[in-house]
Amino acid sequence: MRLKDKSVLVTGGATGIGAGIARRFVAEGANVTISGRREPLLEELADELGCHYVAGDVSVPGDPERMVRAALDAHGALDVLVNNAGVARFSPLADTTDELLEMQLDINVKGPYRMTRAALPHLVAGRGNVLNISSTLAMRGIAGGSAYGASKGAVNALTLHLAAELAPQGVRVNCICPAVVETPIFETMMPREQVAGMLDHMVSIHPIGRVGQPSDVAGAALYLVSAEAEWVTGVVLAVDGGVTAV
Repeated sequence: MRLKDKSVLVTGGATGIGAGIARRFVAEGANVTISGRREPLLEELADELGCHYVAGDVSVPGDPERMVRAALDAHGALDVLVNNAGVARFSPLADTTDELLEMQLDINVKGPYRMTRAALPHLVAGRGNVLNISSTLAMRGIAGGSAYGASKGAVNALTLHLAAELAPQGVRVNCICPAVVETPIFETMMPREQVAGMLDHMVSIHPIGRVGQPSDVAGAALYLVSAEAEWVTGVVLAVDGGVTAV
């Protein structure tokens, strides 16, 4: 029960990494609110976990404040913000439209910025935490990943700057960079029947010999927002099966 009675807001919390973090945090005693754009999925997971949910889009001005208010109304305080909502689209530079670039910047960069700005006045001083979910593609390059990688690189930089700025206010800011994690996000990038084959192929790039699961990221997230990490801020942690080691 390392998060007993802590109030947590997880964006992009309906599926994948966000859902994995929500599950782990509820099991550790947290009062969790999940948010996202797909209300039926939010409602389904909230019923399973016995937590609260609020539908919203981190890229829409005004929605971050509304989502923060929902968490405050549900639990009376806010201790932890997990900026997990994100989108991934890959294309060669020559084929990347302004719209494709701006969509990823709006959700992956402006989203965490706006959410943290909205949450800051309410984060409990001395135990407040912001946890950003980034990607190892902020640390290594692949063909077709320039727009997505640039957006996640900005998340890493945002983590460092906010950690320096908010530490005197008693708020810690850290970041996790997963490699390939088996989540429904891949079904937004390719036909569903191709996902399993792609994941099997991606096993080979992970020295540990498997792709990640949401629970792998959730374990690291639990540490970073817990009292055990109270002297840890500004960390950009690769949770990646060894991808960035080779």
